[in-house]
Parts: sequence; structure tokens; C-alpha cells
Amino acid sequence: MIAVSNEEYCPEIPVKLTGLAIKYFLLAVGEGNPYWFYKCFKKIKPSTSYNNVRRYFYFLKKLGLIEPVRKEPSKHGMPKTYYRIVPGMEDDPRWFAPQAELYPETRLGAKRYVPKYGRYKGEEKVE
Repeated sequence: MIAVSNEEYCPEIPVKLTGLAIKYFLLAVGEGNPYWFYKCFKKIKPSTSYNNVRRYFYFLKKLGLIEPVRKEPSKHGMPKTYYRIVPGMEDDPRWFAPQAELYPETRLGAKRYVPKYGRYKGEEKVE
């Protein structure tokens, strides 16, 4: 993989699932940062937010699918971290739903979990 340094370049991203989109993006550019991906992905999925993109990069890093390769200074004080796909992880099924892999209860959706009672709807309360 060869890193593309021109952040104006947006590769073709054929999916709207954020995890898979990050995979296709990193495969195309080699090394990329969350903001660069966000600018490209916003053209495909306008409702996405930068915070959501940052969360997905965090999930993928925690799962070991991507790794940081370098940091560069930025205008805003915080350095830009560039990531790449960990070799051999391109075909891992966790790209489809990285958040659900880390937090399985998210598969149920917000309406099925009752945090106030610490249980799922329909589940008996254990004392």
C-alpha cells in the first residue's frame, strides 16, 4: 500500500456502512486520518458527523483492525494521527459492525434495554 499525501483526493467508497467505508478508504489511500475520511464520506452520507467518524476509528483501533502509523502537526494544536489497516485484517468480518463487536448490547437497540433497571425488556428482575 502506498500512502497518498494529497488530502484533497477522495477515493471511491462503494458503501454507506461506516466501518466498511473506512476499510475501503484505507485500502485506497494506504494511510489516512479521521478528518480526511470524514470529508470524503460526507459526500456519500451527508448525515454523518465528525464525532461519529472518530468513534468508529476508535472502535476499529480497539478491535485491532487499524493501527496508528504517524502523527503530523495541525493548525488546531492537536496532531493529526494517520492510520492504516493492520496487515492480514482486510477480510475480518468485524468491519461490518465494529460497534456491535465491542458492545453486543447495542445490537438490541435503545428501546429494548432499560438502563434504569439494568435489564432488558421482558427479562425478569433478579433480586
